[in-house]
Amino acid sequence: MLPRLTDTTALTLMGATLAIAFVSALAVTRDTSRPCTERVFLSDEGSYSWGTITRWGAGYLTAFHVIDSGQIVDGPAVDSIGDLPATDFSFLTGAAIKADPATIPAPQGAVTLEGFPARATMRESLNGTVYAPDTVPPGIWVMLDHPEPLVGGFSGGCVRDANNKVVAVIMGASSMKLDGQTRHFARVIPIRSALQEIQGTSPPRQPLTLFSKPLPELQRWPGRH
Repeated sequence: MLPRLTDTTALTLMGATLAIAFVSALAVTRDTSRPCTERVFLSDEGSYSWGTITRWGAGYLTAFHVIDSGQIVDGPAVDSIGDLPATDFSFLTGAAIKADPATIPAPQGAVTLEGFPARATMRESLNGTVYAPDTVPPGIWVMLDHPEPLVGGFSGGCVRDANNKVVAVIMGASSMKLDGQTRHFARVIPIRSALQEIQGTSPPRQPLTLFSKPLPELQRWPGRH
């Protein structure tokens, strides 16, 4: 597992280096009416991990660090068809890589996040509000509506807007103090931004940090004061 972030002035670490916290059943709502996720269990030479993949149209999406953790031994039989390692985004089997990015709404306002906390077999969903862009684009921070942080397993889960459209994928999480209160956040990548990058209409991102590279100098995340 990756280290827990406690520095309240730094929310700019990439999702690939962040752990997404476990969500207690008391702090979430369950929404099984229109699920947009599937659970995956992965194995890699004796190490194991859990994650989530997002249903999108006739295919799937996830965080790159989920699909890069090993081979799926339990879950849908999917393969990567397009990876953006620096952005931490992967298009999986059936995903419409050639879709027009303009047809995918940008995350805004109230949203719902869905995924499988580590080892959980039931989907969990929780509510949040789009808060601000990350200092490392194209990330966006969503402020969660419950008092507990997120850990492992939610990575790769879906973000739906008020119209139940899948608009982003969950990459990481962190916490910070706002007006004397600790608030918890999810870092998400808009699907439209990933489409622009995979299609070459926006510049490809260079890795800022992967497991083999040092972290960049931390910057203050743009909060609201």
